[in-house]
Amino acid sequence: MEKNLLNQYGPWAMIAGGSEGIGFSYAKLLAAAGINLILLARREGPLQTAKQKLLDQYDVKIDIHCIDLTTPLLDQLLDDMISEREIGLFIYNAGAAQGTEIFHDAPVASALRLVDLNCRGPLVFCHKLGGLMRERGKGGIILMSSLAGLTGAGYVAAYSATKAFDIALAEGLWSELKPYGVDVLSLIAGFTDTPAMEASGTAFDRDGPNPPMHPDEVADEGLAQLGKTPVWVVGKTNREFTPFLRSQDRVQTIDLMTAGAAAMNNDPFPIEPT
Repeated sequence: MEKNLLNQYGPWAMIAGGSEGIGFSYAKLLAAAGINLILLARREGPLQTAKQKLLDQYDVKIDIHCIDLTTPLLDQLLDDMISEREIGLFIYNAGAAQGTEIFHDAPVASALRLVDLNCRGPLVFCHKLGGLMRERGKGGIILMSSLAGLTGAGYVAAYSATKAFDIALAEGLWSELKPYGVDVLSLIAGFTDTPAMEASGTAFDRDGPNPPMHPDEVADEGLAQLGKTPVWVVGKTNREFTPFLRSQDRVQTIDLMTAGAAAMNNDPFPIEPT
């Protein structure tokens, strides 16, 4: 990357979902650029491991916070976490798919948790941190989204809807914050070989013709595109597929994405009435 990340987005970066996978890949790139890090995640163990790995290799400060991003106290906790630090870059990397389920076969609390994680969480962080960046006249925000956010699909109806929210939010903030020197990017990822995706039960063919992307590739493209465009689809294959997902033939698009979601956990397609 040609840009000077420290000058543009230092001295601190906050990564929600920064202990492993794509979030940890961002952390490595930013630490290599000399940017201090605040890493947030639900589990203490992976956070401690990530912190030690970074400190062993890079001369930066690392703060970690074990936090459930769906908590209704998120805005209050955020004030405590940022303290007097100047956060020049915020990355919301939380919200990986939690497996597949039929919307009406699961409790509504399952969908509402996705809303809290993928919609309310980004809103709270972007309002607070984006506002501070606007006052300073510089900064950057990356909201991680998914190809699933480009169209609705069975088995992941609520998840797709929340990821569409992230794309639209980033586009709107890109327009509002650009005059103040703040870069905003919706980074749309496809299948990526992360611990969270593996834990969700997603079936990967790592040796097939279209293997999942490596988290380092995703993070590198994200930082490279920040400041250049409001939306970026990661990976050449995914970018070639994107025009179809935005096509006017919605029945074909929805059926294709539903079939893909069904294949994750060997669910039936077409969907069978129970």
